[in-house]
Amino acid sequence: MKLSELLKQKILLSDGSMGALLASMGYKDSCPDALSVTHPEVIRGIHRSYLDAGADIVIANSFGSAEPVLSHKGYAGKSAEFTRAAVKNARAEAGSAALVAVDMGPTGEFIYPVGAHSFEDVYGWFFVQAQAAKEAGADFAYIETQTDLAECRAACLAARDAGLEAIASFSVSAKGRTLTGASVEACGVSLEAAGATAVGFNCSVGPNELVECTRRLFCVTSLPIAVQPNAGLPVMGADGSVSYPFTPEEMENGMHLILQAGASLIGGCCGTTPEHIRRLKPLSGGPVPETPKKETEYLASARQCFKAEEALSCPEDIGDPEDAYDADEDSTCLRVDASAFTPKMLLELSSYTSLPLLLHGGSADQLRALLRVYPGRAAVEGQPEAARAFGALSV
Repeated sequence: MKLSELLKQKILLSDGSMGALLASMGYKDSCPDALSVTHPEVIRGIHRSYLDAGADIVIANSFGSAEPVLSHKGYAGKSAEFTRAAVKNARAEAGSAALVAVDMGPTGEFIYPVGAHSFEDVYGWFFVQAQAAKEAGADFAYIETQTDLAECRAACLAARDAGLEAIASFSVSAKGRTLTGASVEACGVSLEAAGATAVGFNCSVGPNELVECTRRLFCVTSLPIAVQPNAGLPVMGADGSVSYPFTPEEMENGMHLILQAGASLIGGCCGTTPEHIRRLKPLSGGPVPETPKKETEYLASARQCFKAEEALSCPEDIGDPEDAYDADEDSTCLRVDASAFTPKMLLELSSYTSLPLLLHGGSADQLRALLRVYPGRAAVEGQPEAARAFGALSV
């Protein structure tokens, strides 16, 4: 059964830590993903322990298997091989009793103009992983620990194009911001538009810090929400070691609040063990929260979320990305002629402003090219088919 179908039926329980658990077992290799090939029995043993604890989902050992991550560690060209091996290990243990997710973590690179890489570069790295995972039997992609909205969108589109459903999961601060400044609302609205199956949070903080973030996300998206926190905030020891303070009991208490805030899928990240997941098992299996009726349309820039009606009330026409710096303070969105902007120019504009965009003019192909790279949810005048391709609001 598909992830999207199961999420309608019951609260799902995912597994817990992989990388931190391997380190605690003494496997401190700089590339844990290589263990899927060199020590498959170790990886399968971890999957088995989580399945025995009651997990409905096991996440493959492919967190760092994007090409740039592997290249930095001396494993250039191994992305498809490591991803395929990781998924096969998980599938071998899960069989048909649990879903298998390919883990797609951050690449460590950023899309222009924040970084030097094009959208297509980043999309391509993720597509290699997603395609290899699909061939190896993955049920969906778990796009996790994402710190940049633009990169997460690229991963989501790559998974979609490879035929995989996707959970888009961000690492955020307790105040609900990613590393590059996107609010939880902007993340939710943008990834729903990009076709994610579910959206949520993992890593960085413990469950208590993610309760309010979950509530905020629940208010703006109709997608199921997935939350897999660390076992509390990490603590650095005098010897440089890192530990996580939450016991399984404390984790259970925090996840109660997460579920009350609207989550449909729970699990653990760094510091969680099979014992933590076993303790969370009784929280799963119940009815999913009723999705709030979506009576308000939202737009999102790369950093902020807006009610569409308010955002479109006072548009300002601009002809160049740098015009954003001189926009009138009363402007509520920037109106862009699609025939006069390239995707590169649109990415520049998105980094210069927190206002959402209203696209007009141009051909359907020009609009699709701009919407493909835009790290947010834009509005489009006319061209409903082009708007629909990337979840934009047609006005």
